[in-house]
Amino acid sequence: LEYKETLQMKMYEYKTIELPFKFGIFKQGTPDIQETLNEEAASGWRLKQVLMPASSNMGQSEKIIIIFERELVD
Repeated sequence: LEYKETLQMKMYEYKTIELPFKFGIFKQGTPDIQETLNEEAASGWRLKQVLMPASSNMGQSEKIIIIFERELVD
């Protein structure tokens, strides 16, 4: 008898959330990232990446994009 190990590929699902910056007259406010991260982690999502894309507004970012992942379970 020969034992053959079958490799099981892990499958993931992904989710993105956009958090806009808060614009004021004199300064730009940062969105509450910690609250969002904790809410999503409580639902089983793991932080994958945080992005701040440049916009057409003089290259300043208008939002933060957060990418989450979690493993799909059969």
